[in-house]
Parts: sequence; C-alpha cells; structure tokens
Amino acid sequence: MLLVDEIYDLVDHAEPWMSSRNARGASTGFCLLFRLCEMGLDEKQIAHLLRHRDSPYIRVIGFLYCRYVMDGKELLHVLEPYFGDVEKFAPSPGGKEVTMGAFVRDLVLDQHYFETIFPRIPEVARRKLVDRIVELGFSDKALGCGGQGGSRRHNDGSGRPQSVKASLSMKVGRRETHDRDRDRGRGRDDDRHRGRDYDKRDRSRDRDRSRDRGRDGGGRSAGVDKYKPYKNDKYDKYDKYDKYDKYDRRRDDY
Repeated sequence: MLLVDEIYDLVDHAEPWMSSRNARGASTGFCLLFRLCEMGLDEKQIAHLLRHRDSPYIRVIGFLYCRYVMDGKELLHVLEPYFGDVEKFAPSPGGKEVTMGAFVRDLVLDQHYFETIFPRIPEVARRKLVDRIVELGFSDKALGCGGQGGSRRHNDGSGRPQSVKASLSMKVGRRETHDRDRDRGRGRDDDRHRGRDYDKRDRSRDRDRSRDRGRDGGGRSAGVDKYKPYKNDKYDKYDKYDKYDKYDRRRDDY
C-alpha cells in the first residue's frame, strides 16, 4: 500500500497530536490513520500492517486502526498474538521506550489514549480481553499513554482539546464566530442604511403633502384667504349673500 510507505517516511511517534508545544492539530500518524479508516481495510491488509517489520510505527498505526474500527468482539482474536510482543519503540517523541506487547495491552485496558478517547468496548468482550491478559501473566492495570505511563493530559498550557473531534471543531468554531461577527456587522450596517431610507421617505412624504395642500388651496398662501365678501351688495334684497360661501355663490330664498 502507498500509505505504508508514507508511514515509514513520515511517522516518528504514536501521539495523536503534533509534537511541537505551540502546534495544534492532528499528528501525521493520525492523519494517515484517518485515511486508512476512510479506505476500509480487509483482513489481509490489516495483517500486513500488524506484521510489518520495516518500522514499528507501521505496526502501531495498524493496532490503532484495529482499536478504533474493529468490533470489540473481534479484538481478542486479532490482538491476542501480540500481547507478548517484545519489539521496542517510543510512543512519544524522545520518550520512554516500551514493548509492542505493552502498547497493545494498554490499548485494550485503557479507555483513553493520551488526550483522546477510544470507542467503548462492550463489557462482556472487555472482560474476556482482561481475563486473557491475566492468564498470560500480565497485569490488568492500564499504564496510560501507550504503555509508557504518566498523565494522559498535558499541562503545558497549549490548550489542546480532549478529542480529535474537538480538535477538528475548533477551527469550525472560530470560523463560525467570525461569520457571526461579520453578520452582526452587516446587520448594523443594514439598520443604518434602513434608517437613512426611512428618513428620506419621511422627507419625501412631507414634501408631497405640502405640494398637495398647495394644490387644494387654489394658490392660497398660508393662513390668508384672498376671497373676501362683498362690501357693497348690488343685488336686490331678495338675493341673499351667503357669508359662508367664499366663492361668491348665491342661493335663492324664494
């Protein structure tokens, strides 16, 4: 497999995170492990990984694949031959060396792997695994960190999340926060533009109303009526002038 060559060339530790103190993200080994999980390996390909002798990290990736992907009932059949494996390697860069057998046993006995969480093994299958480990003369106590012991969580202030899923969601969360801030800024801009539009519409309505009042008044100036009643009525006494009629209309009162 092409990925086996990449593991051989690029992977130098078994931790799920980048080894740099300031780095935040999945390690090269776990990125390649993820690609294997996407591919889906058959029994022959899994056996090829577990028995590979060019690099212990090729085997480590194979055991991690089994632990993450395989059903708990199948783990005993697949992993039992390697409980006593004596090949040595360092799970952490520059860390303590452990045997491959101790690493495999710790994958079964511990629910955590460094700062990540393994899928849960059903209790019945887990009990069979633990009983078989004890029968072979090994301890049933998990050491943690791939068999080398020590705290499973770093206290270096790097703020690493507890799971790979949380790591992937960190960038998504930052992007969502940025999007929310951007949308909130757009909302404020829209409100300002909307307020300006309302002001323009109000001013336009006021002008229209003033213009309409001017038309209805027949050219009247504000507060002044240029139509005045007659002072000298030249009509006879039967023509009654209506003082309320400003437009010089007469009515007959016969």
